Amino acid sequence: MNYKFMREKILIIEDDEKISDLVKLYLEKNSFKVAQASDGKEGLKEFGREKPDLIILDLMLPKIDGLTIAKSIRAESNTPIIMLTAKDEETDKIVGLEIGADDYIAKPFSPKELVARVKAVLRRYSQGTETDSKKIIKIKDLEISSEKFEVKRGDKKINLTRREFRLLLALAKRPGVVFSRSDLMHQIYTFDDEAVFDRTIDVHIANLRRKLNDKKQNLIITLKGVGYKLKE
Repeated sequence: MNYKFMREKILIIEDDEKISDLVKLYLEKNSFKVAQASDGKEGLKEFGREKPDLIILDLMLPKIDGLTIAKSIRAESNTPIIMLTAKDEETDKIVGLEIGADDYIAKPFSPKELVARVKAVLRRYSQGTETDSKKIIKIKDLEISSEKFEVKRGDKKINLTRREFRLLLALAKRPGVVFSRSDLMHQIYTFDDEAVFDRTIDVHIANLRRKLNDKKQNLIITLKGVGYKLKE
């Protein structure tokens, strides 16, 4: 798909005014609309008011920290989130990604690189919501609808995060095919980080199994040391 950025709105939640203004400048040069917030409390208010297409979120914020904001946003929305962090530590990355962030970038960073990350996340988000629209995949008593972005068992809807849905959809499109963790990483993230993906993919699979109540049916099969597949 030839994706074009049509004045999407980006919300920057960052307490460092110089960084926020510099990122705003580069985003506006690339035809994005930009809203800004200088602390966590204001950031949540701006999120509700502006309804942005993507959020650039600093982890170290006054009043309400970035991880708390990410959790709050994920409880009600699938809006893409890119985390900014002054700490290039594995724990920060893992926690942020597990609660639903789509990407991260450590300070100091290149504004051009951040803009490229923004475009990549928006492109993937658009493709994820539009790919195979109008198609329904049925696996035993499960029904996966790309058009509605939902999974149902009978009349009961199963609530998945956007990342969990994309992971299940990738497996469901090719039942019986084994996907390595790296393969699945590229299905749901915009970057490749060896220090993070083994644990995060396993966590997403565990969450999927729990939400699908997969103990009895064993739909998602683990091949130790290889990866995962969906039972044919």
